[in-house]
Amino acid sequence: MALNILSGANFGAILVSGAASLVIGFVWYGPLFGKAWGSYTGWTEAKIKTIPGSRMALTYGLSFIAAVIAAAVLAFLARTMGATSVMDGAALGLLTGIGILAMGFATTFLFEHKPVGLWLIVAGYEVVYLVSAGIIVTLWR
Repeated sequence: MALNILSGANFGAILVSGAASLVIGFVWYGPLFGKAWGSYTGWTEAKIKTIPGSRMALTYGLSFIAAVIAAAVLAFLARTMGATSVMDGAALGLLTGIGILAMGFATTFLFEHKPVGLWLIVAGYEVVYLVSAGIIVTLWR
């Protein structure tokens, strides 16, 4: 069976999910957990301001593309599983977020001896994003 994840996909929902990742990231790594993330990683506002605008634009652009790819996969899974409700989409995002991404990050963070708090921030963002994307691609078909 050949998988065509874009067959029947709603590209609007996938693009909106990608945009949602940037909005969620702005809030998550800004007012919610920005200071804690910065203390774990050594990033300060002064350090961030030294990054050229073109480099930041590339970073945001590539992050958007990564989120769009994740949303396309979630849309495929939602269609394949017959997900139709908010709860279906949320469950799909929660299960993929915790079961795949958060656990993958856990292994990496453990072997890199990174703090649990940093893992909670990074993995938490991904779980929240995937839950929102799961809802968007499930409802907007």
